[in-house]
Amino acid sequence: MFDADIDDMTFYDDDDDHIGDCVDCDKQNFEYDYDYDEIQVESLEEIINNCLIPSVFDTTKYLIPLFIISLSFNFITQFVKLPQKYFHILSILLGMFILHYYVPESLYLIEIYAVLSYICLCLPKQYQKGIEMFVLSLLIILYCEYTMEPVAWHKIRSVIMIAAMKAVSVSLDKSDDLPDVWQYIGYMFSPVTCLFGPWIPFSNYISVEQNNNRWTPWFIVSASKNLLISLIFLSVSNCWTRWLIPLSAGKWLSAYKDALSFRSSHYFISYMSSTILLLGGFSSSVSTIVRPIDIELPRSLVQVVVSWNIPMHTWLKLYIFRPATRHVGKFGAVTLTYLTSALLHGLNFQLAAVLLSLGLYTYVEFQLRFILANAFDACIGAKQCSPDKCHHKKNSRHYGVILTNIVFSILSVFHLAYLGLMFDISELQETGYSYRHTIDKWSQLGFASHWIAFTTYLIYFLIK
Repeated sequence: MFDADIDDMTFYDDDDDHIGDCVDCDKQNFEYDYDYDEIQVESLEEIINNCLIPSVFDTTKYLIPLFIISLSFNFITQFVKLPQKYFHILSILLGMFILHYYVPESLYLIEIYAVLSYICLCLPKQYQKGIEMFVLSLLIILYCEYTMEPVAWHKIRSVIMIAAMKAVSVSLDKSDDLPDVWQYIGYMFSPVTCLFGPWIPFSNYISVEQNNNRWTPWFIVSASKNLLISLIFLSVSNCWTRWLIPLSAGKWLSAYKDALSFRSSHYFISYMSSTILLLGGFSSSVSTIVRPIDIELPRSLVQVVVSWNIPMHTWLKLYIFRPATRHVGKFGAVTLTYLTSALLHGLNFQLAAVLLSLGLYTYVEFQLRFILANAFDACIGAKQCSPDKCHHKKNSRHYGVILTNIVFSILSVFHLAYLGLMFDISELQETGYSYRHTIDKWSQLGFASHWIAFTTYLIYFLIK
């Protein structure tokens, strides 16, 4: 039973990122001059005038060109019957314009990476193209890490990450049926996903050209709803968390405040990415990127890492975790999965520390709850019992089951506050957080989360 269940348990999304999934681009591409440590917002009117309105107005103004280009791409491909080659050329040109407009530092890098990665795809079949693509992607990341200014690299790394995920997925999916050069570069530069992501399979990119039922009232309603939710989370991240939880709050409330602000900024980017996907003509079936409820009120950390960035969870499961289990076993595959996620986000100690900690937490929690669920024949596993198993176990309405699941949910919220507190709003967010920043933040809380995780492991080790 363990072997069957663990396959769905282990993936982080991120962070940073972008988040496709793009966890970093939520704060690196939007710059605000609000110094919350110095300005105390005391009234609702002040929070609206000094923070809410400027945040929403500036962000919307900033994104208008992206909205227009995504809608134009959708309209042209829907109503102008372009030959297939010109569909991809249009995608390339619009994508290049977006990158040049928003992150010009990344344009030449993506162009070089697209050419080199396509050469890798065209190598003889006997070569392991997936491994070579990983190596090429890592070399590009290392080049950026050690040659670019920290501010510039922090700004574009989510763009590089999305490009690397696309290239690796094509190299592993299309070993016998390679896309031609126009299809591949059009996919890499797709104007809908090249900036914020998320990662989408090559097949979904191709399907946009063939989807002839995009301009419907539901399309407008869905895009508008996602845009509204995105801006609400932006206001929570920038304004409401620091207003509702003052600086004078205790250290644990302050930690929760910083973590909530960071998570809200991730939700903002995720829903904005969903909006752009819909505006660009992609179906609603690929536009779900994050599930905030499952993160804020989690059953387990396993649920958190799956719901944090669903496209990246899918990518990691398909291209890292499942292949790795055949060679290094389940625990090795979990470690390799989170390590790969950390490398894709750049050589950043803080991200690596958070991701690897989260990987160990989820593994131990899954194992412990799996044993307890079987020992007590109760629905207290990390994953919700399937309907066909519930009638064989003590169901979720049993008071003991409810209490146990609540305890693990509270523990998950505690771990999230601890792991997320270092992603605070400070000058370091422009260049990336350092080793010292990470250790200092955790030491202020006595490394409590790690000690609890270690205790959880000891309990699991003693009863397994």
